[in-house]
Amino acid sequence: MKRWHGPGGYAHVLRVGLPLLAGMASLTAMHLTDRLFLSWYSQDALAAVMPSGSAFFLCTSFFLGTVGYAGVLIAQNVGAGRPKDIGAVLWQGVYFALASCLTLAALSFASEAVFDAMGHAPEVRRLEVIYFRVLMLGAGLMVLEASLAAFFSGRGLTRAVMLVNFGGALLNIPLNYMLIFGRLGFPALGVTGSALATVAAWGAMAAIYGVLIFTRKNDRLFHVRRAVRPDPAIFRKLVVLGTPGGTQFFLDMFAVTVFIALAGRLGTTELAATSLVVSANTPAFLPLLGLSSGLAVVVGQSMGAGRPDLARRAAGSALRLMAAYMAVMIVVFLGLPEQLAAFFRPHGDDAGFVRVVALCRPLFAWCAAIGCCDIVIHMGFGVLRGAGDTRFLMLSAAAVSVLALILPAWLAVTYVHVGIVALWSVFFLYVLTLAVVLTLRYKSGAWQKIRLVAPAHA
Repeated sequence: MKRWHGPGGYAHVLRVGLPLLAGMASLTAMHLTDRLFLSWYSQDALAAVMPSGSAFFLCTSFFLGTVGYAGVLIAQNVGAGRPKDIGAVLWQGVYFALASCLTLAALSFASEAVFDAMGHAPEVRRLEVIYFRVLMLGAGLMVLEASLAAFFSGRGLTRAVMLVNFGGALLNIPLNYMLIFGRLGFPALGVTGSALATVAAWGAMAAIYGVLIFTRKNDRLFHVRRAVRPDPAIFRKLVVLGTPGGTQFFLDMFAVTVFIALAGRLGTTELAATSLVVSANTPAFLPLLGLSSGLAVVVGQSMGAGRPDLARRAAGSALRLMAAYMAVMIVVFLGLPEQLAAFFRPHGDDAGFVRVVALCRPLFAWCAAIGCCDIVIHMGFGVLRGAGDTRFLMLSAAAVSVLALILPAWLAVTYVHVGIVALWSVFFLYVLTLAVVLTLRYKSGAWQKIRLVAPAHA
């Protein structure tokens, strides 16, 4: 098959995307075991970790989305034949990450106000506050780790990212078990232990990246040491181009956080079922995100080299690969909903868990429908982000999040008094609308005219 070979073919997209996908798989295992251990600990812990985790990612999404754009700038410099500018881009990302640390830590003190507003049950609210506060105090390490990962992902050397993610998961999973349940001399800390294990993994991953990056060889090739001084021009480019992407990421997370908070208003059983299904959906979602990130690298390098035709070819290859993977997950969601839910059975309270499982079959069916839209969404995100069309992503995310999810979901819960299954239909409307918007933008070809980096010979 011709599509397997050459730039932008299946092999090219997989070579860049598979290590990122594998890295995402390790993060999937990390998050899934985290939720699994907490579900064994108590149903309240499972109910609390999803809204508090969503609120955490909401607060960090802007910073992650912005600093992650360093990878696109590095990819475009690679395509343009400007390797010695890579170190300067890397350092501006590090400076942005360091500046974010204090802001994120300060947000931890807003935890009680945030979860008071959600109106969840008192014990669930108490656990939400604890989990959120610990994660926010260590969130700067996650942003720093993301800024350092851009050095490898932007150059297409995604195997290093995969290995570091594996290392983080290998530390996090056993540490989660020990700190949640109190094993090997550790106290049983429940949700606090889960959050502490996650922060420890971020710190370890950032340290590993530092050892791998700041070598003499990399300094000779990419100026990773000598470009340590702040570069206002590159920093401004990172902020100007990355901020729309960060804002788009924030708006996406805000919409999902509002949705989960509204699900919590329907009751603890409904919130636990939503948390369970969203957690079980992680193996379907994160690999698509990994392939989308790989696609952004390929598109960035193609656009930096002045070859939008290769970017289009890569988009088609990635779309087909995502569809093949999602087809398997859809079969699992539709055929094995009770078996998936059984993995999250807590110790005791069987009657309460039976009520949760009863809601899972229709919610997993909605996951299957949402997955069909996710294929198109992640292809669109990868192409437009890699090309630098971040302003459109920001504006479209703002419009679609408010008009297709937040407003209709709030009206449905507040005035129509819908149940949890009907509320999930609103979420499907949201992803369907976003998929249509991104498809229209891709087909317009406007993203092919954007140039972020001048070729080295220019």
